[in-house]
This record gives sequence, structure tokens and C-alpha cells, in this order.
Amino acid sequence: MSKQPHSKMKRFGQFAINAWIVLHLLAIMITPLTVGASSQLSQRVWAMISPYSRTLYLAHGFHYFAPEPGYSTLLEYEAVLPDGEVVSGTLPNRDISPRLLYHRHFMVTEALGGTDPDNRETMVRAFADRLLDEHSAEEVSLTMVRHNLPTMPRIRVGGSLTEEDLYDEEFLGTFRWDESAPR
Repeated sequence: MSKQPHSKMKRFGQFAINAWIVLHLLAIMITPLTVGASSQLSQRVWAMISPYSRTLYLAHGFHYFAPEPGYSTLLEYEAVLPDGEVVSGTLPNRDISPRLLYHRHFMVTEALGGTDPDNRETMVRAFADRLLDEHSAEEVSLTMVRHNLPTMPRIRVGGSLTEEDLYDEEFLGTFRWDESAPR
């Protein structure tokens, strides 16, 4: 009689684990299927499973590789050092190593480009504080740069990915270190 409850618990545990595996695989498969034009079925499944996908951060980045990827976001900065020297750079920096660090910087600048205006100020200030600290700078000026992709016809006639008119700049401000914040 004592073996029966244990056996039921074991079967329930196996069922729960199998159900979770199916849910997780479904979340992984459905997310890219809902980018761009998609069926009503995939949209309905996504509506049910998106809280799970978003909680585990399974729904990130697919727009970048989708059939119609959007712009990428860069952050240019100029930091004024205490001796007056000006240091400038771009995030993400292509020369950064290891490559995973480049990818992390890229994802953070993409988040800045895609954030709503209410959260943007907080993110911009965080970037400014980080750069002020990293360079021991007196002030830093930030500019968000959106790099738009050229159309396929433009590329076919000899266009380049780096033509000047593909970049839109937005000055975000000049920031000094907040003395009340820990450094």
C-alpha cells in the first residue's frame, strides 16, 4: 500500500517534466515563426506562450535575422578627459575582444534603439555614467546612430552597406558625473 502513492508521484513527476519539455520546445520553435507574416495558428500559439518565452528571454533577436531585418543601433561617444584630451569611440567596437563582449555591447545598444521613450533616459544615463567611469572623464557626449539597411535593388546596382545616407544620427546629450552617485 505504501508503494502505490510513490508510484503515482513518480508518474506525475515524469508527466510534468515531459509537459515542460514540450512547452519549452514549442516556445523555441514558435518564436521565429511569428516574425513578419505568419499564420493565425502561429499567432494564437504565440499569444499563449509569449509570457513564458519573454520570461526566459527566448524571444530576443529574431527580428535581426528575419526576412525584413530593421536598422542596427550604434552609440558614438566623445569623452573629455581631465587634461582636456578628447577620446572618442563607438559601441559596439568591432575591434573588441573576446567576440562575446562585442555581441553583448551590440545587444545593449540594440536595446537602447528599441526602448520606449520612458525608459530611454535611464538607459542613456547608464551609458554616460559607464563611459565617464571607464575613461575617468569630466564629461561625455552621446549620439545614437541608426544604420539602415539598403534595399536589394540598391545593392544590385552597386550600392554599399556603408553609404552615408544609410545613417541617421540623434544627439542624446552631454553628461557630467553626478556627484551624488557613487563612483
